[in-house]
Amino acid sequence: MGETLLVVVGILIAIQINNWNETRQLKINETVSITALLSEFDSNKSTIERCKSLIIEKRGFADKLRKQIGPKKSKIEINQLNKLFDVIGQTNRCSISTDVLKDILNSGNLNIISNDKIRRSISKWSAILNELEREENEWAQEFSSITIPYLNRWILWEDVDYEGAGGDPRFYKSHLSLDPRLVLQEVEFANLLNNHYWRIRRAETRITSILQQTEVVIKLMRKELNIKE
Repeated sequence: MGETLLVVVGILIAIQINNWNETRQLKINETVSITALLSEFDSNKSTIERCKSLIIEKRGFADKLRKQIGPKKSKIEINQLNKLFDVIGQTNRCSISTDVLKDILNSGNLNIISNDKIRRSISKWSAILNELEREENEWAQEFSSITIPYLNRWILWEDVDYEGAGGDPRFYKSHLSLDPRLVLQEVEFANLLNNHYWRIRRAETRITSILQQTEVVIKLMRKELNIKE
C-alpha cells in the first residue's frame, strides 16, 4: 500500500513538473512573440510618421494648385507649376511591414498572448491597415486610369520629372514646347483635381488612424514587457 502511494505521488509530481515546464515555455514563447511584434510596430511607427508627413505635404501642394484654377490664364511660372505636378502627380503607398505579425498568425502564436487587450488592439490595427490599403489601391487605380491619361494631353512629364529631380543630370527638359498652365482653365481638370484632393484627405485620415492605433499597440506591449516609456 505504501509503495503504491509513493508511485502515485511520484506520478503526480512528475505531471506537475511537466505542467510547470509547459507553462514556463508558453510564457517564454509569449515574451518572444511580443518582443518581435514590438520591434516591428516600433519600426512601422517611424514609417507611418514619414507617410503622414508626405501626405500632408502632398495636400499642401494640391491646395496651391487648386488656387491656380480659374477662367483666366494663371500667372504661375511654368517651372513652379511642373514642381507642383511632380508632387501631386502620383499616389502614395505606405510600406507598412507585417512580416512578423503574419509569421505569428500563421504559427498560431498570437493565441499564446494572454493579454486580451493586446490581441484586440492588434486585430483593430489590422482592420485599419486593410482600409488604408484598399484606399491606396482604389486611389492608384483611379489616378492611373483616369487622371494620368487626361494629363498626358496637357503636360510634358519630362519637364515635370526634370523639375522634381532637383538638378539630377539623368533628367532633362523636353525638346517639345507646351504651356501646362492652360489645363488650369479646364473644368474637367478642376473636377479631377478636386477628386484627387479628396483621395489625399481620405488617405491622410486613414494614415492618422493607423498611427494612433500603432501607438496604442506599442504602449500595451511595452507595459506587458515592463518596459518603461
